[in-house]
Amino acid sequence: MAKIIGTIESLKSLKSELENKGISRFNSVKEINDFLSNYDSEELSILNDTSERLKIKYAETCTNLRQRIETKTQAINLETEKIDKRKSDLQTKVDVFDSKKDHNFLKKIILGIDIYITKHRLRHFENNNTKLLKAALKEISNKIISDERFIKEYETNRQNLIVQKAKSKIEKLEYTRNVIENLRNTISGAIGENLVVKEIEKLSDDYVLINDFNLRFSPPIFYKKQNEKIYYIQIDHLLISKAGIFIFETKNWSRSSVNSFNLRSPIEQIIRSNFALYVYISENIVLHEHHWGEQKIPIRNVIVMINNKPRANFKYVHVKLLRELNDYIRYFEPVLTEKQFNRIVSLLSSVTL
Repeated sequence: MAKIIGTIESLKSLKSELENKGISRFNSVKEINDFLSNYDSEELSILNDTSERLKIKYAETCTNLRQRIETKTQAINLETEKIDKRKSDLQTKVDVFDSKKDHNFLKKIILGIDIYITKHRLRHFENNNTKLLKAALKEISNKIISDERFIKEYETNRQNLIVQKAKSKIEKLEYTRNVIENLRNTISGAIGENLVVKEIEKLSDDYVLINDFNLRFSPPIFYKKQNEKIYYIQIDHLLISKAGIFIFETKNWSRSSVNSFNLRSPIEQIIRSNFALYVYISENIVLHEHHWGEQKIPIRNVIVMINNKPRANFKYVHVKLLRELNDYIRYFEPVLTEKQFNRIVSLLSSVTL
């Protein structure tokens, strides 16, 4: 099996885009495709789970309500007894004060104050009996009201209650789908590049594939054909073999996209990358083994189309369908020794960013 180095660039971009949007549930393109395929069933599952949880809550609330009503009845009796006991104690105290006779002026004043305060407290209990009872039972009364409100809503408006309770999860699900829909091109690219990797893996271990191969140039390389300076190249896949190097650019385009005049052709990009890579290799790799002189390392340009490709042929670039790729690669005879092959692999796998 061919050796694979690095992560597909479009997968990295896709993961980064999703994380920036707060989505972390996907670990592969397959999971994304499964999500889109099963969206309706996942939405229905959320509603069914919410319905089941509300059903359980309804049964528990009915049980709790009965218990709380019983508890409240007991609490009313207990609190009533406490209030009555307090009033009785205060009345007894008033009666004791009223029976006292004291001719000492100071003591008469103190006794009068005590009688006033005690009678005031007694009137407070007599006049606020209901209010005091209500305050003591406030917590359990609020729970009973809450239970009764939920039971009534469940019994009269169950479907709307389910939708309301599931709303946040459904909205999150819709948000995830909308984000993915807006990333269709990136996802399509990731699917295409992943298929290329899977296809290359079928080759022997005489092949090494570097995903997302990057090179920076300082100083930049002058590209005369386009009259520009090249500071940086990025290649979807770089395949190193004993037959030379293959530059792959992957396009997962529909038939209409292939025939569209609005999409930029990848041919100029791959030729530009070929030129920059050729310059770099020429300056950094010297093959002395051949007795005739320094060997050239073949670099071939391949645009891999997953399902559809143009009918025309092009200069300097071969356009292959995914199913044609490995047969095309195997067609070329080895021109490099094991030592030369390993030297190239070592250099190019170490420089990519």
